[in-house]
Amino acid sequence: MATAIYTRISRDDLGDGLGVQRQEADCRALAARRGWAVSRVFTDNDTSAYSGRRRDAYEQLIAGITAGHIQTVLAWAPERLHRSPRQLEDFLELVERHNVTVETVKAGLWDVSTSHGRLVARMLGAVSRAESERTGERVSRAHQQAKAQGRWRGPIPFGLRASDRPGLPEVDPAQAPVVKDIYARVLRGDALTRIAADLNRDGSRPRRGTVWTHSGVQRLISSPALGGLVQVDDELRDAAFPGVIDAATWQAVQSALKSRPRGESRRPREKLTLLGGILRCAEHGHVCFGGSAAHAPTYVAAGPGRCNVSITRAAADELVSAVVLARLARPDARQVFAAPDNASHATERQALRQRRDDIAGLLAEGLLTTAAARPQLAALAERLEELHVACSAPPVDEALLYAPQQTWARMTQPQRRAVLRLLFESITLQHVGPASGPRADPTRISLTWAAQQLTTDEVAPTAAVGGR
Repeated sequence: MATAIYTRISRDDLGDGLGVQRQEADCRALAARRGWAVSRVFTDNDTSAYSGRRRDAYEQLIAGITAGHIQTVLAWAPERLHRSPRQLEDFLELVERHNVTVETVKAGLWDVSTSHGRLVARMLGAVSRAESERTGERVSRAHQQAKAQGRWRGPIPFGLRASDRPGLPEVDPAQAPVVKDIYARVLRGDALTRIAADLNRDGSRPRRGTVWTHSGVQRLISSPALGGLVQVDDELRDAAFPGVIDAATWQAVQSALKSRPRGESRRPREKLTLLGGILRCAEHGHVCFGGSAAHAPTYVAAGPGRCNVSITRAAADELVSAVVLARLARPDARQVFAAPDNASHATERQALRQRRDDIAGLLAEGLLTTAAARPQLAALAERLEELHVACSAPPVDEALLYAPQQTWARMTQPQRRAVLRLLFESITLQHVGPASGPRADPTRISLTWAAQQLTTDEVAPTAAVGGR
C-alpha cells in the first residue's frame, strides 16, 4: 500500500521548518503502528490553507491520488489538509472515487465510504474553518495593537534579530553593516541585480533561501523595520525598537526606487555603455547613443537634421579608457579624489536641515499630517544624502590610484561613467565628411578636462585632449 504523508504549517517565522518536521515525525509513528511504509512526504511550509494561496505540495498530492499512485494519506490533523469547505468536498469526492484511506494523528480514521463518515469529515471541516476565521480575527487585532505600540509583527528582516522582548527586535551587529552598504549603494544608483550578485559573491546569505536575488534585495530594503518604522493602516510611525538605518534614509531609498524605470532591464541604453549619453557630436552638440552598423557596435548621434556622425564603440571606449588610466598614473592623480569646496554645500545643508526641523515642528503641533510631510521629508533626506556624499565621500573608488588597470576592468559601467563625469567637461566626436560608415580613428575624439583636472602636460597624444 503506497502511503503518503502531508504536512503543512501556516507560518514559519524563523524559517527552520521545525513545525512540519514534528508533524512528519508523528505521522511516521502512526504509519509504523499501522505497518504502513511511507513512500512520499508532501510539505507546504509557511503556507495557509485559509488564505487561498497556491499549495504546490498539496496539488502534487492530489495529482498522485488521481494517477492511482497513492492509496493512503496521513496528516497530523484534518485542518492540516483543508480549511475550505469547497476544497474539502473536492477532496472527499476524489478519495472516495479512488478508494483512498485517510487518517490523521489527532482525529483518527476518516471513513468516507459511508454517509456518516462523510458527515463527520464535513463537520470537522466546518469546525476548522470557524477556528481559522476566529484565529484570523484574533491575530489581526493583535497585529494592530502591537503595531500601534510600535512593535514589529511578522518575520524579522535581515539586519535585525530577535531580542528577549517580544515584538522588539534589535540590530544584528554582524548583518547591520551589510544592510547599510546595500542602502548606500541603492542611493548611489547601483542596480539591485548587481547588489544581489555581489552579496552572493561575498558569501552573504539571506535570512530565507540560499542566495540573494533582485526581488529578495528589493523586499529587504522595502521593510520599514530597517528604518525603525512600523506601518499602521496606511501610516508609517516610529517603532519602539531601533532601525539599522535612520528613517530619513529609508524614506530616501523608497523614493529612489520609485523613480527608477520599472524593471532594470528597461534602463536607458546609454547606461549600459561607457560613453552613451556622454559623447556628443562636435558640430551640432547632439548626444551620441549606442547603436550598430555592419554588425559592429557603434556610438551614433541622435538628433534632428542630417547629423549621422558615428564611431566604432570599441575604438572610442579604448581611447577614453586609455586617457583615464594615463591620468590616474600621474603623480598628482590624488587630486581626482580631492575634497570639493564645501562652503556652498554647507550652506545648502544648513537650510535643508532647518526646513526639516520646521516640518517636524508642524507635525508636532498637529498643523501638518504625516501623509503631507512624508514626501517632503523624503525629498529633503535624498538631497541631504547627496550633499553628504559630495562633501565627505571620495567620488570614485580609491583603488584606482593603486591598481588602476585592474580596478577599471572590474568596475561597472555606471561607476566608470561617474569617473568620466568627474574628469571631463566634455567628450566630443568630429565628423569625417561624406564617407559612409563609422570610422575607428580615435583622433576624432576630443576630450576637455573639467576645471579641477586641468594639467600642463598632454596625457594621451592619440586624441585631442585639452583644457576648457
